[in-house]
Order: sequence, then structure tokens, then C-alpha cells
Amino acid sequence: MKLKIPPVFQVLLFALLMYCVSRIVTGNHLNFASQKNTSYLFFAMGICIGILAVYAFRRAQTTVDPMQPHKASKLVVVGIYKISRNPMYLGMLFILIAFFVRLGNLYTLPILVLYIWYITTFQIQPEEEALIKLFGEEYTNYCKKVRRWI
Repeated sequence: MKLKIPPVFQVLLFALLMYCVSRIVTGNHLNFASQKNTSYLFFAMGICIGILAVYAFRRAQTTVDPMQPHKASKLVVVGIYKISRNPMYLGMLFILIAFFVRLGNLYTLPILVLYIWYITTFQIQPEEEALIKLFGEEYTNYCKKVRRWI
């Protein structure tokens, strides 16, 4: 693995970056009636997606540690993993989207795109390489059926 920062901390760093940008660069704000509720909805969706993902791993009795994918004992392809190969990261993205909506600053939108690029390049792709080594054709067939994000 190239990356040594756990994904949860990466999300916190991106959220902090979003917060700082929203305080430094003002203007261009989203402002709509149900903005607060919309942010809560995205947050709840992100938490639910993450819980479903962890539950599937626990049920399969394999590791949820993204820093050590080589320790995976089983390839999880059931539940939410039928929709996304990376629901944990998808859940984290939804939490960042919730924060974006709550901040309401359009200048923080590129940070969401940066997060997707960053987590894909430095976390997901190295995990995929490790899973190909572990599970071979079973994993490559799974990749053909299920998209990386959604």
C-alpha cells in the first residue's frame, strides 16, 4: 500500500480543507429552504452505506482494515457490495457531500472531486492490486460486474 493515513482521517482532512476554504473564500453560496435537512439526509445515507459495508465484512468474518487488504480472508460480493465495490469510501463521500451542502460554499465543490481522485489513486487502486493478487480471476470477474463507486 502506498498510503499510510487511514481513510477515516483522510475524510477528516478533506472536511477540514473544505471548512478552511469556506471561511477564506466567501461568496457563491448555496442557499435553499431545505438545505440543512438535505445535508442531514446525505449524512445519514453515508452512515447507512458505511454500516452496511462493515456489516457485510463482519458477517463474512474478514478484515475491514483498509490499510492491510492482503489480510482479507474472503472476497465480499454480497449485500451492498453488489452495488459498489467500495461502499465504505462511497459512504465517506456522502458524508463529505453532506458537509458541502451544510457549508453551502460552491468553492468547496472541487474538494469533493479532489477527494474522489485522491482516494481512488492512493487507496482504492492499491487495494485492487492487492485483491487481484489474493483472489485472482474471482476478483477480476467481480470487477466486471460491479462498478468501483456506483
